[in-house]
Amino acid sequence: MADNPQADRQSRRRPDGQRGRPRRGPGGADQGGPPRSPEALVAEGLLQVVDRGRSLDQVLPELTARAQAAHRSVVQAMSYEVLRHYEPLAWWRDQLLDRPLNPRAAEVGMLLLVGLERLTGSKREPSRVVNAAVHAARELNHNWATGLVNAVLRRAVRQIEAGETPFDNAPPAVRARLPDWLFGMLANDWGEERTIELGGQLATHPPMTLRVNAAEQSVSAYLERLAEESVEASATRHAPHGVALATPLDVERLPGFHQGEVSVQDEAAQLVVDLMDLSPGLRVLDACCAPGGKTLAMLDSEPAVRMTAVDIDVTRLARVQDNLERSGRYAELVCADLTSQSIEPPASFDRILADVPCSATGVIRRHPDIKRLRRPEDLDVLVRRQREILERLWALLRPGGRLVYATCSILKRENAKQVESFLRDHPDAIAVPLDVDWGEPQVVGRQLFPQVDGHDGFYYAVLEKPVANG
Repeated sequence: MADNPQADRQSRRRPDGQRGRPRRGPGGADQGGPPRSPEALVAEGLLQVVDRGRSLDQVLPELTARAQAAHRSVVQAMSYEVLRHYEPLAWWRDQLLDRPLNPRAAEVGMLLLVGLERLTGSKREPSRVVNAAVHAARELNHNWATGLVNAVLRRAVRQIEAGETPFDNAPPAVRARLPDWLFGMLANDWGEERTIELGGQLATHPPMTLRVNAAEQSVSAYLERLAEESVEASATRHAPHGVALATPLDVERLPGFHQGEVSVQDEAAQLVVDLMDLSPGLRVLDACCAPGGKTLAMLDSEPAVRMTAVDIDVTRLARVQDNLERSGRYAELVCADLTSQSIEPPASFDRILADVPCSATGVIRRHPDIKRLRRPEDLDVLVRRQREILERLWALLRPGGRLVYATCSILKRENAKQVESFLRDHPDAIAVPLDVDWGEPQVVGRQLFPQVDGHDGFYYAVLEKPVANG
């Protein structure tokens, strides 16, 4: 959603009709002035995401640049946590208010969410949390709201101290920490109780998972190197070259990272390599490849394939190139829109990875702003685009070849139902049963659901094009 200039002008007015908000630069950043408190910055950032449709990746650099150095990690963590628990926090806030907030007081509404998250998710004394929120209201030039912020948060403190559970009577979508439309879609696929469970998993902290380059060393050897650096880690359950860190850390602390000996990659994403069934000399196409983690994983597994990696975004392709150079691997990089462009003649590739654009509902815990940015009508566009890409890629697959269809979604429309529809229309496509120990079998393919301290949500299906008889 593009910024709305009229809405931006209105946002500078105080809800009590007075003016005096500081001038803002691109994306709402204040021009000049001292660094803001974490609470004020997060409230401003949340408004950018929720009301203006900007991604958290766009907003966070602006916020942290204006924060004191000691507060930057706090600003980032608070932003993620409020978005992970947005639905119950917003519902609780609305229960605590005597009457709904004026729409022009949206920034105050966000500040109340920040305060409620701090009361439940931090170890700070409740009085300090309340006082910090009141101070943030003044920083944001909402002096009129200081009494409101104080009263609402102190009401919440009393509920907490009394052991009251405000969410017992909350709607199922609120308890699932999901917007109504997404809860409805998931409940239709998996049932209401399962969806509430899934929503809880999607609100957890994701683990930091590594993929060890098997050509360089074994997982056990790399675990020993991490232990020498006092980094606690363990082997992943399903991915043979995966390592899960007990606590995320900066890649600069990872032994061998800059030498290509290890990469950051979720366990579910690593599973694609075995499904591709690679061997030397095969022509391989990685469609929609950015940022290149799967491209690199395939080349590390079998360096002698002839790899072509395609993405629609030239900037994202630059990241693919960076990843390849770090590990000393090579792939032909092509910038193209696979819904409308032919990159090669038909039947050019032996293996194709169709890692198609999707709703990313399986990775919400890594990108909680998805819940605020995605809209139900987006699904129709995505499903149609997935089918267009799949049709074009199928024509590029040689007889006797294999195509792996992959998403980071947990919605059936994008996954099993999409592949079922494709199979009905393509008699020359055969679904390969997956004899694996991960995920849950679907009519076609397997679905992985996000696991606490484990892998993300992913879907895989394997299709083969038989060689014509005669």
